[in-house]
Amino acid sequence: MKLDSHLHSFRSRDSTNMPKTIIHQAKKLEVDVAITDHNSIRAWKELSSLGQKAGVKVVFGEEILTFDEEKVSGDILGLFMNDFVKPGHYLEVIDSLREQDALIVVPHPFDFLRNNFSYLKQEFKKVDCIESFNSRCYADSFNSKAKAFALAHSIPQTGGSDAHFPDEIAKAFVEIPKANSLEDAHKLLKKGKGIVSGKRSSVMVHVKTFFAKKGFFKAKNF
Repeated sequence: MKLDSHLHSFRSRDSTNMPKTIIHQAKKLEVDVAITDHNSIRAWKELSSLGQKAGVKVVFGEEILTFDEEKVSGDILGLFMNDFVKPGHYLEVIDSLREQDALIVVPHPFDFLRNNFSYLKQEFKKVDCIESFNSRCYADSFNSKAKAFALAHSIPQTGGSDAHFPDEIAKAFVEIPKANSLEDAHKLLKKGKGIVSGKRSSVMVHVKTFFAKKGFFKAKNF
């Protein structure tokens, strides 16, 4: 199984990826996908239905904003979820994900230009995986630092495109050779059996994201 483990739909206000487009691209590129919208699970049902028809596996996920008291402490990624987790204190978010046996991932942990999780060094034992390759990182060094941190602390790794637009899908993924089901993938990723591959997207995707937030791009289905 090849899984793009970080991907956004139009339910994230800075993305134009429609569910049909995501599944079309995933099937064409022979990857399965994790849908990880910002603080939303509204795309889960439609993507699951479309994925079943097309033979594309869909992992339910969410990119969740966390806080420490009144200060933002960054994003945490939940994978293999079964229920919504609202933004909140980072320890409460981690506990909520743990209660539903979700995979707890720290995305783009060393990309200081984005909403990286600021308590990683203190709390790395509380997470399951480090996203060691994110295609939207501005510099190769950000991903290199993430991989080095994961290896230094023996933390399993994931990789994802963080796609907000169709041409970004599957720019990065984690290959799980012995996974034949989502249950297999969940267990094997937690054991560190994933192989991360990827390439960075153009910095222009961030410009497009800025304008998407302003409503200049419209989502289209294939």
